[in-house]
Amino acid sequence: MHQCLCVSEILEVIFYFVFGDRQRRFCSHLLPDLIPSPETQDRRSIFRLALTCRAFRHLALDILYSNLRNFWPLVISYRGSVPHIDTFRPLVVASRIRILSQPWQDNTAYPSLLACAKTKSPLFPNLRSLAWNHCSLTYIPVLKLLLPTVEILSLDLLDDSSLTFRNTIIPALPTSAPHLKALEIKGGGFYVIDKNSSEIESLLMSYPDGLTELSLTCHWRDVSSTVLNVIAPWPSLRSLTLKLGLKGIPTAPLDIPQPFAALTHLHISSDDTLDLFISFLHTFRILKFDSSNFVSLNLKTIQFNAGHYIPANTWSQLLASLIHTNIKLEHIILTEKCKYCCWLCRHIPSSSFDFRPLFAHQSLAGLSTLVLSPGPPTSIILTDANISALARACPHLHILDLGLRNTPVSLHALNTLIRRCRELRQVSLCMDAWIDACRYGENVDDEDEVGLQPNARLIKLEVGNSPVAYVGPQRSSLELTESIPRFLHAMAPRLKSVTDGVQSHGTPENPWQVVSDALWTMVTDEEED
Repeated sequence: MHQCLCVSEILEVIFYFVFGDRQRRFCSHLLPDLIPSPETQDRRSIFRLALTCRAFRHLALDILYSNLRNFWPLVISYRGSVPHIDTFRPLVVASRIRILSQPWQDNTAYPSLLACAKTKSPLFPNLRSLAWNHCSLTYIPVLKLLLPTVEILSLDLLDDSSLTFRNTIIPALPTSAPHLKALEIKGGGFYVIDKNSSEIESLLMSYPDGLTELSLTCHWRDVSSTVLNVIAPWPSLRSLTLKLGLKGIPTAPLDIPQPFAALTHLHISSDDTLDLFISFLHTFRILKFDSSNFVSLNLKTIQFNAGHYIPANTWSQLLASLIHTNIKLEHIILTEKCKYCCWLCRHIPSSSFDFRPLFAHQSLAGLSTLVLSPGPPTSIILTDANISALARACPHLHILDLGLRNTPVSLHALNTLIRRCRELRQVSLCMDAWIDACRYGENVDDEDEVGLQPNARLIKLEVGNSPVAYVGPQRSSLELTESIPRFLHAMAPRLKSVTDGVQSHGTPENPWQVVSDALWTMVTDEEED
């Protein structure tokens, strides 16, 4: 074994990278949870590492037990093939647990946990994050056993029947969870209405160091302007996630000197349009739309998921607002996704907006995520020269997603982008896959290719309905089986497939599937060698 693997700090970094590898899957139309879903962890690989050798065993098990999706690994042991409740098992691994997610089906384990709590308190001394979904009053004693060391708490109040649970546990949080730093309340039964604003203010004031992260999301209820007026002056709030509606925009002038002064990450979903997001940013002076001097200079992330489509001029307005501010954004995520009124698209005139104004922003060098995904009526004007400019302006991009709404660019431009942005791991855009582009491109400086190395991180390429030219039957076409796959493989050696949206129209496959099959063979053959 290499000597580096004998250093526990190095080994821990490697194991956590393996454990959290699935978290790299990114979904732009969803708001982030404070506590990642247990489904994002690669538990099987970590368990295999624990079985590899004695040197790996202890650390791998520490990581495996650090994030649990329920109580069963703690209280169930097998004698033969029959499961038995073991009241002493939690005491063996309790110190390893740091994150406990969604234990809503664990009510049969609660008596065992309460019995253990009589001999040891706190029950899980290193527990820092807890996602709780059980709103019955019967289980409040178990919840309170878990709260003393918790710093991040997610409560899913499923419906209005959770009212009594909410009224019992929320006022008790300052006492039960004295170290709380981040709070997420979601579901149908949490408070966002005006009469509860004093309750929120009391909760914020109960923590002298302040809650730094707050998430209020619900499918049916929007956060009111009164509640936002309570949250906005809070000096320590760095991350805010909420469901926004028209009632969230104050009608009276804002009497707050510096709203959201420390805000770093802003995530908003709405059933309305992108216009609502612009109104929110303007009202609370988060971005600069006029001669106002104050903006939120700490802002690193803006995300808005709109529920309706709008013409392109609103997109242009929002991009223009980014140009006139000096904040150094790292994540820009703006999407439109309408589930119930796609038929309205036929009545919205087609329009487009220019991608170039974004490059006028004072500092894009630190941009890691760029997602601009307009609805079907809107397209993004994109050229090969724009791609070249983007690659130079944003060398540290990890994710580029234009919602497959851009005017197609050449394979040559894609090659320049992916090779120059060496940290890119996910790209989604339309392109013209003409075979000549595999050899030479137009409108891109030759110096863009000098000294550029392959991108070893790109693992996802989505091209939608991008046109691809080939000669002859698909399975025997040299363009689909050799030229294009080799070009892509030389550009990104780890890329195993290309995701497309082409309909087969009665044929068993489409051209991009043939390209993907050839890519898969190339990568797997190299891995086996």
